[in-house]
Amino acid sequence: MFINDLYVKFRGDIMPIYKLGDKVPKISKSAYVHPDAIIIGDVEIGECVFIAPGAVLRGDNNKIIIGDYSNVQDNAVVHTEPEFETIIGRYVNIGHGAMIHAHIIEDYVAIGMNAVIDYRTVIRKGAIVGNGAVVPAFKEVPENTIVVGVPAKPLRKVEGTDDPARKRIDGFLSRYRKFTVLYREKLQKIE
Repeated sequence: MFINDLYVKFRGDIMPIYKLGDKVPKISKSAYVHPDAIIIGDVEIGECVFIAPGAVLRGDNNKIIIGDYSNVQDNAVVHTEPEFETIIGRYVNIGHGAMIHAHIIEDYVAIGMNAVIDYRTVIRKGAIVGNGAVVPAFKEVPENTIVVGVPAKPLRKVEGTDDPARKRIDGFLSRYRKFTVLYREKLQKIE
């Protein structure tokens, strides 16, 4: 079930959700989009997704899909290129200030704060891109691999669900799922 109104009222604030020509955002009713985030054009936001203040999702060139239970944190930008959609899987954590131009980010991925995911990249399931890392255009990050640096290079493999890095990311995902409900029910602007 999606919200179809172009300007969605939330506790008196209007969330900036914009139609662009015939491209209209589709936002799950269980998702939370902060009133200071901007959603433009062909964007589909799944169940229980949290979109933080200052996040920008621009589906002007092509479609953006944000999978269920994912989050896009403060000041992150997700954009597309005319040749391909940007597909972000389920249970994806996109850190504060990240810049996403990826083609595919698979399930259970974490993108660190201020990381850059360049044109036509693929981030495979369970991968972790470190804070400030830059994944160059046309690159692929292997499944369950932590990459860091500029340009991003493999640091090590993620060793299952007990790996400390995986546990930390799972904690973030849990916290943002709770924020989805908390913000929707309790956030109030002070006049």
